Amino acid sequence: MKHIKFPYLTIFIILNLCISTYFLDAAELRFPNGEVFHTEFVYEDERMLVVRFKGSEYKIPKKDLEYYDLSNKGQTNHSYKIAILSLKNGSVIKGTIADKNKDEVIIKSELGFLTINKNEIKNDIPIVDERPEFPIVYLANDKLDNQTRIGGSFTYLPLFPPLGNQTPPLYGLSIFTEPAFLRFKNTYQLGFKFEYLQSTGPIKEVTSQSGYVYLHQSKTFNSNPLLDFYGIVGIGMSSLSYRFDQNNAKIGSNPSAYLELGWQGLKYGPSFYRIGWKNLCFFEIEKIHCGSGLEISGGINF
Repeated sequence: MKHIKFPYLTIFIILNLCISTYFLDAAELRFPNGEVFHTEFVYEDERMLVVRFKGSEYKIPKKDLEYYDLSNKGQTNHSYKIAILSLKNGSVIKGTIADKNKDEVIIKSELGFLTINKNEIKNDIPIVDERPEFPIVYLANDKLDNQTRIGGSFTYLPLFPPLGNQTPPLYGLSIFTEPAFLRFKNTYQLGFKFEYLQSTGPIKEVTSQSGYVYLHQSKTFNSNPLLDFYGIVGIGMSSLSYRFDQNNAKIGSNPSAYLELGWQGLKYGPSFYRIGWKNLCFFEIEKIHCGSGLEISGGINF
């Protein structure tokens, strides 16, 4: 008997685990217009909820939802609409239409089943078996999210004293790439940059060639694409050349790092543009040279 019971017990445990896993990612969403969707949960952050409904992914700002429940263990790919009935006495009743006839409507609300005379209702009565489709405005643009970015930048960066007292601001160009496979949660992006800067002055001349690995993070406020801001933290190595005069020069390699904050709300087709304020430092053994200035970038998605 022991040998017979063991397979049944194993099958029972496996089935329970499968059922638990199946319902683990379910999420219930309710919009202010009464539409309710039982979806598959993908992920969330502080402002956005990403779900999958009938094979498509949707990104919904949390502020657009009246209610959501990530602990829901019900079915997925199911939708219905909550009826919102405005009565002539000023009351508002929310629930699902259970039945209706020529004179009355039976609605299932949080208070139970209510029978309401149609003459007491001001607004139109919804269809009983309405199954709304997910609003297409929230459909995730997977093609854009999975694209690689390449671009270039122009930098104008005054140096801090004491070096800044002897040389004009650094200026130069850079090229960068942000591979699609190094993007995380559509918010964090790893990138690579090569940068050339120079400063030619009457007393000293400074040039730098730098390679960076950086982390780019973006944040959009109020779900407005124009209110799209970003921050970048980069670390790397720089080959620095200091020329004091025609006969004296110093060349070496040192660690460097930069922090950039800016706006990237301007986009046109596959192109994108960024305007930021950049703080850059070169770390030598004896001292640190830093500067702060403007960086303008542009590129394309492909």
